Amino acid sequence: MEEKKVSTLFEDMRDDIGKYISSTLELGKLAAFEKISVGSSAFLYGLMLGAIALIALLFVFVSAGLYLGELLNSYWQGFVIVSGFAILVIIILLFCKKPIQTVLTNRIVSFLLKQDDKDDKISDK
Repeated sequence: MEEKKVSTLFEDMRDDIGKYISSTLELGKLAAFEKISVGSSAFLYGLMLGAIALIALLFVFVSAGLYLGELLNSYWQGFVIVSGFAILVIIILLFCKKPIQTVLTNRIVSFLLKQDDKDDKISDK
């Protein structure tokens, strides 16, 4: 009779351990999904913002080219000046590649750490 109780206890403990392991795996999967979804939404938001800014910048460049063309009485000269300015900015960005990458990397790590801190505060409650 006592053997039956011990074996029943071991079976119950085995079932509980199995449920604990599957619950832990499910929790880890959900946490990963949450981090991926937060990161993806931030990336897509930045992408949308960048696309709108790019369109606005295009209109600014065209307007500047037309304005300079009116001032110089030659549209092609106005657009050459605007294109030269854009190429100068690209060259500056190429020379400043490393500091820009460092700043972006630091911001991404900071964002991820903030999200991790929020997760820790929620799990502590």
